[in-house]
Amino acid sequence: MIASVRRAIGLSLSVLALSPVISAERCERSCLEGLISDYLSALVAHDPSRLPTTPDVKYVENDQIVPLGTGEWHIIESLGKYNHTFSDPEAGQVATITTVIENGVGAIYSVRLKVEEDGKISEIETQISRDPGGAKIYEERGQPEAVWLEAVPLEQRITRDRLIWQTNRYYTGMQGNDPKGDYSFFDKECNRLEDGRQTTNVKTGDPYGHSNDTAFASLTCEEQFQTGFLGFVTKIRERHFPIVDEERQVVFAITTLDHNGTVRSLPSVNGTSSPIPPYFETPRSLRAMEAFRLRGDKLYRIEMTLTEVPYGMRAAFPEGPPVPRGPGSNFTAYPIPCDLICLENVVGDIIMTIRVHDFSRLPFSKEVRYSENGQFLAMGDGLWETLEAVSWTDSYGAVLADEESSTAGFWGYSKEHSVPGVVAIRVKVENGEITEVEVDVVRAEMTDSRGGTITLMRPPIPVEWEGDTSDLLDPVFQEYTTSGEITSELLDAYFDGLEKHSSEGVPFAPDCTRRDNFAQANLTCAAQMEGQGTAPNGLSNSTTTVRDRRILVKDSKRGVVLAVALIDEPANGPGPLSETTRVPGTYMVPQLIKVNNGTISHVESVIKWMPSGYTSAWGEEGEEFDA
Repeated sequence: MIASVRRAIGLSLSVLALSPVISAERCERSCLEGLISDYLSALVAHDPSRLPTTPDVKYVENDQIVPLGTGEWHIIESLGKYNHTFSDPEAGQVATITTVIENGVGAIYSVRLKVEEDGKISEIETQISRDPGGAKIYEERGQPEAVWLEAVPLEQRITRDRLIWQTNRYYTGMQGNDPKGDYSFFDKECNRLEDGRQTTNVKTGDPYGHSNDTAFASLTCEEQFQTGFLGFVTKIRERHFPIVDEERQVVFAITTLDHNGTVRSLPSVNGTSSPIPPYFETPRSLRAMEAFRLRGDKLYRIEMTLTEVPYGMRAAFPEGPPVPRGPGSNFTAYPIPCDLICLENVVGDIIMTIRVHDFSRLPFSKEVRYSENGQFLAMGDGLWETLEAVSWTDSYGAVLADEESSTAGFWGYSKEHSVPGVVAIRVKVENGEITEVEVDVVRAEMTDSRGGTITLMRPPIPVEWEGDTSDLLDPVFQEYTTSGEITSELLDAYFDGLEKHSSEGVPFAPDCTRRDNFAQANLTCAAQMEGQGTAPNGLSNSTTTVRDRRILVKDSKRGVVLAVALIDEPANGPGPLSETTRVPGTYMVPQLIKVNNGTISHVESVIKWMPSGYTSAWGEEGEEFDA
């Protein structure tokens, strides 16, 4: 089987013929504000044909490039009262932070439009912060603070470049958050909102974010940075300043905040430290749309909205170069060719080097590629900094090898600080060197009073795994077989059956069993594929496309396939919808498939929720894998 990426970006969006003709005059503030109002009206009407778009318009939701008219366009019901619009006639860009109701639940909706000289929209970048509490606060607020909308006298304005410079100092100061840094760029009366909530100068004693610190939010903007508390933000990248409103002295910025999981404690206001919240014990990225109002050359008001994206996610409108390949190492090469025993040894070697956080101990190619959960990362990033332990084949683990493709694989428990997970690894060896390392890690998602380790703002999934690591892996996945041939037709039939919710033509053994997120239903594999049970295949019956079907390792001596697929949940089925199907999303599903005598006898999978439309960077590069 050739696993191909069925990207929908190239789908015909034949709404352009219906678009109105716009004059080539510059779109001033009223024009830009009118366009974004029209955009929101079209969104609520579920009708993108109302928009004047370029033929190659790029539409993005939560950093995922998807076809215009999908995702939010299917589920939005109405607009809320709050609306804060930012305009930049010079750049031809406009954005708004507003509130919406989607499938009966409030959310914060931010959108940026780029308008070309002919008046057509060429870029639509949206971010949905699915925070009903924050949306409610915005609704109670009703409208933005008046100072945001006031024209600043000419003599009190600073230049466009200076506005960006001062705003960027905020991000530079937050990254690593040196308590001894110069934070004089804050106005003494600065205030910040985060998803509608005021998080500065608040005297309620409520804890801040995922932490238990009750004093941080009581401080001024400058005082907060002077504590060093925000040092768990290890990198702020993709810094984009698309809208600069010189008349109102406002900047609208879009950035990605990385938290690499290496910071182990938080300094508190009184000088003592506290353990880092579990949420930040593993690598995470947050995507933020954020507005700044300056008074003089100081940051006076800040309004942030954010959502979580996969760690290392490259922005849909990138501001920097892609992650470079390499670096290689000069370690002793593996034998050429690397046979079955060699490949199995590679698995142990790669786990050891990640666990000791030192990639110089193996022969990596100068062009090596490394990824986690479909995102290319620099060697040494991600798990290389946080992994502490893995299980092995004597409890919950499987080592796989395929001499024909010179690939090896691993499946087992992982532990990063206090957070357990399941890790699937593919390693490719060529000419004695490791050229590719692909890791998919599904971490336990637990709840507590401060948010636990749940992916920020994701919906519940049909089968949750909160981190019990007492289960063993069925030994069948490590047993050798003389009848373990794995054909492309068999794997095609399996994934097609998942997509169609039909077992017709899928070669399941009569007693086939499957376990999804460690839950095993009292149903056969065939019955679950037909949609029987409360969470068939660990999912819902409303999932649609099964795409990015990637065969990572095919071990014919054991009759085991290590695979990963992306499964879409459009959230547009007939109502009433359950909590698990109310929000568009994409499930990443790594899985082990056992084949014996041409039939599937066992399936073991874990499930991670991803933003709707998520696609693996391996697929985007056009990589192909033969099954």
